[in-house]
Amino acid sequence: MAEQKLPHWPGRTYNWNRWDNDLGTLNLLGPHTVRRAVETLDTFEMLALGAPLRIDDAGLDPEAYEHRMVHAGKYDFGPEAEPVEATSDIVSIAIHGMTNSHVDALCHAGHHGKSFNGSVFGENVEPGQPARRFTVMDNTGIVTRAWFVDVPAARGVKALKPGTPVMPEDIEHLAGRMEPGDALVVRTGRYAGEVVRADDPDAEDDHGNWCGMHEACMDMIADWDVSALATDSSGDNFPSTTPECSVPIHILTEVYLGLPLIHHLDLETLSARMAVRDNAAFMFVTAPLRIVGGTGSPVSPLAIL
Repeated sequence: MAEQKLPHWPGRTYNWNRWDNDLGTLNLLGPHTVRRAVETLDTFEMLALGAPLRIDDAGLDPEAYEHRMVHAGKYDFGPEAEPVEATSDIVSIAIHGMTNSHVDALCHAGHHGKSFNGSVFGENVEPGQPARRFTVMDNTGIVTRAWFVDVPAARGVKALKPGTPVMPEDIEHLAGRMEPGDALVVRTGRYAGEVVRADDPDAEDDHGNWCGMHEACMDMIADWDVSALATDSSGDNFPSTTPECSVPIHILTEVYLGLPLIHHLDLETLSARMAVRDNAAFMFVTAPLRIVGGTGSPVSPLAIL
């Protein structure tokens, strides 16, 4: 099918109607990406990439996370004399925002009233109701080879200054190495540097200042057929890198490429391991919670080296 042209930014529809289902770039995954990931293994060390859940300290969202212990004592369902104790607790996690590690479903973003494949955004989601289409239930999991790009290390700094975007020249060395279905994992140093919150005097955006991908990177990512894009920050740079859109990375990936974004990973330990490793590729494994009608899910991906 010939690619449609749009009269407004971004001027392309990328992957619309490329596949006859709602999976987007997850169609690029399969047994071959698992085998390719296995071929990167040498030490078999396993690292958790999810940031520890905590009270929100960056996005100023009081509902970002809550953990409540509801029982700690004798097991309620055994015989009275049985010496068994048990605990139970309740956890509430905001899926989106600037704090928790999470993966977006494709229904998370819309542009000019459209979702991926040109469907009507308002028919897929509405306030107070579970999402109807492009939900996180379409994402059964990602197992693939991932390429790690440590932007601060390459630039000779500990962390990028908040609000500094990742540029095409930061990732262009992967040309000819990336294969369809590979994932891209990008470190900006969010957990190694300062945070400029929305209420800070130096904030240049309503979100605060955050490092993310420059929108000029997206044609390259599209051409490589990347299956998923993960960062230690918001994915988008704040302030935005284009006057056309405040969140161009979310729009270009989720609306036009059908590519899931994974946000706010803690990549500091991975950075240290990869700094002494010859291979920039590793096995990337993640799976969302099975949330019916969910617009995303908390995740803690694994890097296996």
